[in-house]
Amino acid sequence: MVSGFHQRVREIYFVIRMEYLFDRWGEVERALAPGALLLLDYDGTLTPIVERPELAILSPDMKKLLKRVSRHYTLGIISGRSLTGVKELVGLEGIYYAGNHGFEISGPGVELVKPEAERVRPTLIKICEELRAKLGNIKGTIVEDKGSTASVHYRLVAEGEFERLKNIFEEVVGPHMDSGTVRVTHGKKVFEIRPNVEWDKGEAVLWLSSVVDPKGELTPVYIGDDRTDEDAFLALREMGVTILVSEGPMESNAKYFIKNVDEVKAFFERLINLQTQK
Repeated sequence: MVSGFHQRVREIYFVIRMEYLFDRWGEVERALAPGALLLLDYDGTLTPIVERPELAILSPDMKKLLKRVSRHYTLGIISGRSLTGVKELVGLEGIYYAGNHGFEISGPGVELVKPEAERVRPTLIKICEELRAKLGNIKGTIVEDKGSTASVHYRLVAEGEFERLKNIFEEVVGPHMDSGTVRVTHGKKVFEIRPNVEWDKGEAVLWLSSVVDPKGELTPVYIGDDRTDEDAFLALREMGVTILVSEGPMESNAKYFIKNVDEVKAFFERLINLQTQK
């Protein structure tokens, strides 16, 4: 057992009353009347969760919907993937992209790379090399170096091997956490290693909102499915429409939930209809 591991993995949860979005459509429609800044997670939101990261390919119908939505709304993709990776996967021009949980942001008239991420880069390279060497004999482990951040995926790891993986992970990453160089968050079957600075999806969406909509005329809408999206839900809780992709209500900072990727598509269709009916 890793001493203090879970206390050192940063997680944020607040229990609020979560509503099924389509049951509250009237209030959502009123909130979006001024227009919307639509901010979307990628994995688990635009594509179903899959066994390996490279298999999460945007379906043709989802890509077509996103393109239609982008004609009516300001659109941004906020992902834990690398900036290059998420751009390639979505493939739409003229929208905003935030990679590595917001450490890299790019879009029309916007380019941001957090300098802290560049300074921590040599440490992340070292961590990834050591993790690959020490986790190489645990079948199903995927160590992903994403530039500004890194991930260890264990969805394919046998349940009986998880404790060993966690112990090795703590052995390698723990000293860098203790020194204050990196911090770790825990997503769906993944450990995320990031520079230890106050910057996450929440800070990223607030920054992007201030740049894209400096007068605050648009209602921010954020849709995500994972623990890393809780930072964005919390940041926008008092000023936007926050939506968790989940089969049912659960502990979250999001105000609403929808059940799956198909319902994300249904939400997009409703957004488009709001504009075409004007």
